[in-house]
Amino acid sequence: MSLDDVYNEAVDYGVEGAVPPGTPLGVARLSHVSRVFGAMMGGGLGFAMEVIEPDEFERAVEGFRYLDLGEVADLLADLVDSYGSADYDEQKETVLDRRLNEGDLLLDAFRRKVAVVPSDFGMHQPPGGG
Repeated sequence: MSLDDVYNEAVDYGVEGAVPPGTPLGVARLSHVSRVFGAMMGGGLGFAMEVIEPDEFERAVEGFRYLDLGEVADLLADLVDSYGSADYDEQKETVLDRRLNEGDLLLDAFRRKVAVVPSDFGMHQPPGGG
């Protein structure tokens, strides 16, 4: 399976909202991130709050941390926790939106992570390894 295949599989699971049992850890984490990321790219945080379940946000926050995107994870967790309250910080939402739109954030994070722990993505060696 190529890197593109692994990435696309995770995105597909994210779209479906279900990760099959036995899915490698990295693929599962990336799919949880992809689900929330896709909803936010499609309609912003407000839309995502309407269509994504609270436990899915929790899994996405874990996934962002797993992908070494701690700043994004922290921003998302804070915004979800405070959504609809007087404590909600719209500037944090602007920062999160900016971060999510920086280049190929998820793809780049995936490539970095799979290079370090290919087995988490069902690969037996780092990409490009002999």
